[in-house]
Amino acid sequence: MRICFVVNSVRTQRPTYTTAHLAFAAHRRGHEVALVSVDDLSHGDDCVVFGAIVRAAGTHSDLAGFVRALVAADPAQARLNDFDVIFLRNNPHVTDGAGLRFNPAIEFGRRLKQAGAMVLNDPDGLMRSGSKMYLAGFPAEIRPRTLTTRSSERVRAFLRELDGPAVLKPLYGYGGQNVFFVARGETANLAQIISAVQSEGYLIVQEYLPAAERGDKRVLMVGGIPLQAGERVAVYRRVHPRDDMRNNMHLGAVRRACKLSAPERSVCDLIRPRLVADGLYFVGLDVVGDKILEINVFAPGGIDNMNELYGVDMGNAVIADLERKVRLRGAYHAPVPPHVFMRG
Repeated sequence: MRICFVVNSVRTQRPTYTTAHLAFAAHRRGHEVALVSVDDLSHGDDCVVFGAIVRAAGTHSDLAGFVRALVAADPAQARLNDFDVIFLRNNPHVTDGAGLRFNPAIEFGRRLKQAGAMVLNDPDGLMRSGSKMYLAGFPAEIRPRTLTTRSSERVRAFLRELDGPAVLKPLYGYGGQNVFFVARGETANLAQIISAVQSEGYLIVQEYLPAAERGDKRVLMVGGIPLQAGERVAVYRRVHPRDDMRNNMHLGAVRRACKLSAPERSVCDLIRPRLVADGLYFVGLDVVGDKILEINVFAPGGIDNMNELYGVDMGNAVIADLERKVRLRGAYHAPVPPHVFMRG
């Protein structure tokens, strides 16, 4: 198959990135692989999306060499409509002139989807799930008590009602940016914390779960079920450093091998129908006990950590499943010619 990954920037790719693992796995399995930066896309009245894509020339036996070849390659214009799979793997960190966040990959992805390409994750599903409020659509028993607001008064009232520790974070944040822990009854720095998070728009106040002291678990889901390589499930524990409550690996968290517990499997089973219905093929869950803290839909990571912890190849497992998905789609789906949309 021909597969193109849309990323924030091709030039910043690293061998530790999950996208790099996926692309290299597809390369090793004999597929045609390309990457394109989200800012290098174009669309005209002919319903064709062009991109300045890069390919790793030649055959590569190791991931580091493959990534070096990608980063050094000269981009060339190509029709993304000609690819079998467009894998959207960019974090929507861009803001427009009014300071509002937007993700151009979603709009380009919609055009490609209409033209018959398989776009993952589904662009309309990304629109529905692209903020932390997506979690509010799931049963209350599998998520912490949460408030989404821009009102300082509502934040303070919710904290009094909660009568326990909480976490404040931006609605559209990622990577642990502007995430704050608020102790029970804390007032000394509360105004400054609220102001800092409000500067990014809507904020979330979330009940802090005591089990989070032992860290959280990152679980990778493919097609609505936990990813597996052989008997190994794609899950590991992230333990935050002593002086920080955030479990993000790039902020100093430590990874630990673990298994997926029965309550955590039940949570995965419960959210599967919604993920499948929204076309969210590759998803990362952040889980504490029987509660979901976040659902990561844009560029979930963790494959590098899992491969090193368990001596497996999770990227290969994803691409193998994707091959099956493409085969089934070919049997049941006929692409709609672009001129149909032009007439309509």
